[in-house]
Amino acid sequence: MGWAQTRTELSEPRGVKRLTVHDEDGAHDVTSYAERVAEAVVRAEETVAVAEEEAFERHLLGELAGHLSRQIDEARALIATMNDVLKDVTTSAGLGVRLDWSLAPDAGADVEAVVPLLATPAEERTRVQTTRLRDALRRCIEAIRRLDPTATGGAQLRAALDYRSWFVFTVYVTDSAGDERRLGHRTALSQGEQRVVAYLVLFAAAAAQFDALAARAPWAPRLILLDDAFAKVDEPTHGRLLGLLVELDLDFVLTSERVWGCFASVPSLNIYECLRDPNVPGIATLHFTWDGSRRRLVGV
Repeated sequence: MGWAQTRTELSEPRGVKRLTVHDEDGAHDVTSYAERVAEAVVRAEETVAVAEEEAFERHLLGELAGHLSRQIDEARALIATMNDVLKDVTTSAGLGVRLDWSLAPDAGADVEAVVPLLATPAEERTRVQTTRLRDALRRCIEAIRRLDPTATGGAQLRAALDYRSWFVFTVYVTDSAGDERRLGHRTALSQGEQRVVAYLVLFAAAAAQFDALAARAPWAPRLILLDDAFAKVDEPTHGRLLGLLVELDLDFVLTSERVWGCFASVPSLNIYECLRDPNVPGIATLHFTWDGSRRRLVGV
């Protein structure tokens, strides 16, 4: 139908007003023309819907699927790097740590189908695999829409395709005999040992993250902050943990009531001891340095 060529004509045959619409296809009674317009609108809406569906599918299977695949690959590489760091590290009691990052038990059939399909490069997927990936991703999105129909489309898409919710971390502890068990409420570890295990995971995660960041920003500081560091951890282990930070090339700022950091495993430190007299306003600060073998008072 040519809308630009349309004109109307009002006539009054036998005293009855009649509106006729003329277009490139000829003359039409206004009622029949209205029906033709309605039919054209339906066809246009169907065309737009198909085009939107095709565009969304291209976006879903192209950019979004590629982004998800890269993020999952990077996460797995990060876990592998963390385990490389941890494999040679043990506590004073001979405890070691290994991390596992795998699909959550309640991830669902669609997520279980999506993850291996994402691992296949787009150019290598068969038509059947592409169809399965598309359908599984769409079902993931529809599930989120049913949970929160009032959310915006962008929020629903982010929630549905948040790969972090698809996986769970599991920490395994190995003892001096090489036996491995999952860390949990029933794991027979003291509070101090549990804290050491947590520190090992934390340090490995920080080192792996900074290593990944260094590829894009080599100037980024490798700094971690520890408040009330190593509470309930025995003193000999303090030196091992600080030495591990040095080995991982991590700079640190820590606060503690009793950890000075003066261990042979630490080549240099600046130490500030804060002293306060309740009867005198203000705080006195003593500045010390450590060179790996000797502590020196620098000033007050």
